[in-house]
Amino acid sequence: MGEDVRYAADADFDAVLTGRLIEPVFQPVVSLADERPVGYEALARGPKGRFHTASDLFAAAARAGRSAELDWLCAATASERFREADVPGMALFVNLNPDTLATDPPDNVVEAYLEITREREVVLEITEQSVMRQPARLLDAVLDARNRTARIALDDIGADPGSLAAMPLINPDIIKIDRSIIQSRSPSSWAVSQVVNAVLDEAHRRGAQILAEGIETREQIAVARSLGASLGQGWLFGRPGPLPHGVRPSEHHLARVRPRHVSRTTPFELLAETSDVHSTSEELFGSMAGHIENQATETSDPAILAVNVGDGEYDDEARIRHTYLTNRGIDVFVLGTAVPENLGGRIRGIPLDTADPLAQERTVLFLGSRYGRAAFARRNGSGALDAGTCYDPERVIEAMLTLVNRLAH
Repeated sequence: MGEDVRYAADADFDAVLTGRLIEPVFQPVVSLADERPVGYEALARGPKGRFHTASDLFAAAARAGRSAELDWLCAATASERFREADVPGMALFVNLNPDTLATDPPDNVVEAYLEITREREVVLEITEQSVMRQPARLLDAVLDARNRTARIALDDIGADPGSLAAMPLINPDIIKIDRSIIQSRSPSSWAVSQVVNAVLDEAHRRGAQILAEGIETREQIAVARSLGASLGQGWLFGRPGPLPHGVRPSEHHLARVRPRHVSRTTPFELLAETSDVHSTSEELFGSMAGHIENQATETSDPAILAVNVGDGEYDDEARIRHTYLTNRGIDVFVLGTAVPENLGGRIRGIPLDTADPLAQERTVLFLGSRYGRAAFARRNGSGALDAGTCYDPERVIEAMLTLVNRLAH
């Protein structure tokens, strides 16, 4: 593309944003019990021309480095249109990318968002892309949304393994199974079974609802129900378009899960409350932690591994081991006072201040969509370590959440 053509494309896209030339369309989300809508998902269309479709619109935003700006604009216009419409008893489903949630919204978006959450039910859909890229900012945004009464939906589960691993941390009210699962020609395949089992387990433990996307036939309704879905979306129930008037809402209500408490303590302080702790040596704790990491090498599921070496060293052997895990699709975070941000590959380094209480601790937290394991220790007054292990997934999730404010790098 020549410079003149590129400049013209940038100028045209800039005109879309500055002129707020976004037209929201809405697709129904229905209860599968009575096939009546519980709400509408807002989707975006640009002006007629090369930015009209959502894919072209967001591709242009990505090229211009303005994805978050477009995301917020779409959310604002959809909120304004939905607030003005006559759709009582319906929820608004709004899509936002995790990277967008990690940025501060413009003032006009905040105003529109506050207005609609005061008057209507809102479901904030977090798309699967880059869920763990900025976990601290993302989870802060999730907590803020819940404080403003919004529900959280995790979108496109099954399209990206990372969304499965992050599901317990995000703690969604609604879990949206990707259309590829509903429309799969091999519903009993290992990959599909892995997604379905993880989703069913999360829904059972936390009381979340399952929403099946991409329903186009009556047969796919049966598939969705067999996968535990109580909500559905797809062309069978309606294509994206203007908001209808006078539609009778479903008698079934959206779920709301219990928010998780995010402790401001440390993994040791939290886990030692319910797990046995014994004095041990650095070498013996290394064996305990190594056992947890060995289990990570054997998993085929998406997972998150957080390792805190405290004021100890992070050696080449550990780096090689963790690189192997990232190549298997596991997100690896390493914290320590001597740990650099750039550890090479996809390992995330989190430098700690020497005054951070974590400098006196050693921790290995391994969290998957259906399990959690931990080894934890803290130096005592004699110079040895007080250490313990935990295999309770809920406690491991809580321990992982104590690290969230450090994962902002």
